[in-house]
Amino acid sequence: MDADEKQRHSDATVSPSTTHSPTRRVLGSKEKRDLMDRLSAQQTSLVRSVALGAPEYLSQSYYLDSSSGKRIAHELEADELMSFVTGWGAQPMECIRAVNEAVSRITERGRLHRYVKAAVELEIMMDRQTWLDDGVVHRGLPAYLMHGYTDMGSHASTTERAGREKIKVDKASLVDRLSECKQRGVTDKDDLERLLGWYYARVRRDIEFDESGVEELSREFGNESIVLTKYLEKGMGVCRHLSIFYQLYLQEAGIECRVVKGDLRFFIFKGRHAWNLLRAGEQVILVDVTHPNVKDPFMMFGTTEEEVYERAKEHSREYVSTPDEQNYYKIGATSPPSA
Repeated sequence: MDADEKQRHSDATVSPSTTHSPTRRVLGSKEKRDLMDRLSAQQTSLVRSVALGAPEYLSQSYYLDSSSGKRIAHELEADELMSFVTGWGAQPMECIRAVNEAVSRITERGRLHRYVKAAVELEIMMDRQTWLDDGVVHRGLPAYLMHGYTDMGSHASTTERAGREKIKVDKASLVDRLSECKQRGVTDKDDLERLLGWYYARVRRDIEFDESGVEELSREFGNESIVLTKYLEKGMGVCRHLSIFYQLYLQEAGIECRVVKGDLRFFIFKGRHAWNLLRAGEQVILVDVTHPNVKDPFMMFGTTEEEVYERAKEHSREYVSTPDEQNYYKIGATSPPSA
């Protein structure tokens, strides 16, 4: 299922130093002021809502100007902004859930749509401001996929690739799609299984499994990273692309999801593969977005990872994950932080 990942590379074949966590950007006073100036009225309200711990704040986030009759947003305090920025760097998924909770209180459809898009654009802004593009290679598969994240597979070289392409996430080119996913997650949050199926269908509707097409595109780009959106444009991908899309989409709903890489034995097939593991409350959920039956998502529910893997064996699917340490990634901004 991932034939171009069959060739593995040991740490001895690469020279870049690696770290486990990306470097966070330190904001100076001017950067803080610039960031505050770039926030829209909706984003200002969302930041205050999270900083104040008040999901109902959006209905109180403005006042009517007596002279003009216009709605004027309350001003954001510098310490409120820094509380949000700090929280984003430490627990971005918690911030996304808090933002979603505030947005879910909006009942007017047009206003809801505006706030959803503002929330996605705020997410991109925070990603750009939080993680530093310093050229350092990191080990692992992050629990949160940020703007500029580049999956490098098992080859840590920043200038060369081996066997497969480097995949870069550019959220700015996916704003409309991510907004659609966030709105779905906000409005349909009470039916988890149906929500997971909707995201599954959203990925598979756009991406057809095409190993030869991916290999051709990889040769075309050579050592250059390929922006994830390119696979949407081409309408093709393999398991690693499908799994990354699925994690990105579920992040907008505030659902903990990560890509897992390893081996799959499925009847007579055995090969490299990628799938997703989710956590929702006390549940652990295995989702294989590359299930052969496109209309029928393969999901296994349990309380532990071991349980869902054992349950998958009952369906003739044996998943064996490889250590996250064997994967590498970097942060590569697709546009400057001030954009």
